[in-house]
Amino acid sequence: MGRKKRSAEKFWDDAEANGLKPAAESGVNGDIVRKELEQGTSDNYDRMLDFWDEYKIRNEGATLTAETGNAIEIEKAMIDAKRFIEGVGRATRNKGEGTSMYYILQLWADLGAGLARRGTPVSSIVSESIYHYIRGPLRKLLGLSEDRRPRHFVTLAYLIILTKHLWQKDWHQYIHSRILVYDHAASLNFTYTSSRVGEHFESGARRGSGRGLLYKDIVFIVFKNEEGMAELAVRTTRDAKGMTHTPHKRPKHALYENMEPLYANPIMPVLAIAIADEAFQDYQTVEDIFEIPAPPDGIPFELRIKKELDQVPFFQVMSAEGPTGKIQTAGSHSKRTVDAGHRAGMGANITFRAKRREALVSADANGYSTAERMKFGGHTDPNVFFHSYMDDTSTVDGQSNIFGGKRRTVHIDAFRGLSLQYDPQRLHSLPAKVEDDLSRRLDFIQISKELAALGDRLQELGTSGGNEGQEVRNRRRQLYLARCKLMSDELSQWQAIQPRKIALEGAKPEPSVGPRSNFFNRVRHLDPPRDRLASSLFQHVSLRSPQGRIALHDMITLCRENPQVAYRPSLRPVNGRCPVPSCARTMIKFVFPYLLASTSFEKPKLIMSFPPL
Repeated sequence: MGRKKRSAEKFWDDAEANGLKPAAESGVNGDIVRKELEQGTSDNYDRMLDFWDEYKIRNEGATLTAETGNAIEIEKAMIDAKRFIEGVGRATRNKGEGTSMYYILQLWADLGAGLARRGTPVSSIVSESIYHYIRGPLRKLLGLSEDRRPRHFVTLAYLIILTKHLWQKDWHQYIHSRILVYDHAASLNFTYTSSRVGEHFESGARRGSGRGLLYKDIVFIVFKNEEGMAELAVRTTRDAKGMTHTPHKRPKHALYENMEPLYANPIMPVLAIAIADEAFQDYQTVEDIFEIPAPPDGIPFELRIKKELDQVPFFQVMSAEGPTGKIQTAGSHSKRTVDAGHRAGMGANITFRAKRREALVSADANGYSTAERMKFGGHTDPNVFFHSYMDDTSTVDGQSNIFGGKRRTVHIDAFRGLSLQYDPQRLHSLPAKVEDDLSRRLDFIQISKELAALGDRLQELGTSGGNEGQEVRNRRRQLYLARCKLMSDELSQWQAIQPRKIALEGAKPEPSVGPRSNFFNRVRHLDPPRDRLASSLFQHVSLRSPQGRIALHDMITLCRENPQVAYRPSLRPVNGRCPVPSCARTMIKFVFPYLLASTSFEKPKLIMSFPPL
């Protein structure tokens, strides 16, 4: 016999017994409760509300609200709305030419949403009219651009180019070598799982939340594969967009170990980071994990993560001494990705979305169902793929469609990556003559003179410069950026007119000016783990092979590296600043590892300091 249900009287008696207060004492108000916003979205709304509030101060009686059917009020609200959005468009033009019409539309939408949450919504007739006003008269008046950013796709060929550059050519000096492993792991993860950058790193819309890929979101297992052998797999849970309050719906992706060549193995960098962080509760070394036998009953064996690491970010902000415990931001990772793409010879900005887009297009081409593709992409609307991810180039082979031949897609794949504007001979520095001419230009000379004067002033003020010292540093930072922009603009002009002719087969390519890509080959022997990885990662061997184990150990070494600082006497900082009187800038660490060729152990690393550029 089932349990007797409570009566209504008993139900409310229990509620009061459990703390429900009388209406007069409850403190409950009649305010409208709205959906909680992410911090970045709230900031965007507040920014537009500030603009509107300032507009009302300067234009007494301004309003965007009008009573339906009241022609006078509607006319007044329409005039204020048009003047306001024109002002927004003109102020935005100061950032540069070619302001996007879609950006202005988004700002108008942010204002409307902000005012609605404030309780003073824009009249529907005004809101709709201004939408068309922006797309029509205002677009013509301000010359707003209707162009959308081209959709980029990191196809397999470009993924290989980017990976080779990262490990075999990149001359950039990272603050810590673990960042290389982080970026490699993230690149493979975005490619194989179609993740968004804000699902692994802290999104700009979630500033200060600490949300991203945490250790609690990662599960390692050893399973019995098709050959009856032990194999590692890892599953990550994405903190997906729009699923903050539905964590049970968040996409989960499983990646496996048996993947060659080594650079394509997604388990390798993830396992290296976890071992370097001593994340496993029961295992400490690679050998311990690789000795785990295949489960005889076919039930996978989980490698437990330490409970104290549950809330620790997997991708952490790095200092010269190692991980800081803080989660990396999506902005910092995206900037590194874009910069690395340019160094690799890409003219376009490569972001995570180009890898995510390629992953989703490939899933569609490989015959996965719409439901499978939506789960893979973390989508809740099937139309999102068509409108935001599909390539504009038709995948129909028109020739074979008519003549009945075998369908070909290789040429379509070639066009899909063309927008990245890859040029292996792309200039990365100015020719010496051009750089010398630039240094003699009046605007360049004026900036350099002011920088020198500010350096002298900082030297006089010392470390206790107070407010004046901070103002001098801020001004100097502005000047450095201005000088860098002059050089960047000049380099962009040279890149635009640079000849692009592919070398004939067997012929040596013409050497580019300032071949920075040669720098790594000249110094790679100074960092043995990085030197070995530049070769071993591109071998077609398994992770458990002798070569694979050495590569994994080298990757762990990069993650753990924690050099001690030593200075040459003449370069020792004075109060943390450059000892050169005309400079006096804050010093940063710069690593110079070295080895004795006749020994098998590393000498202490010599770390000199230089002012930041």
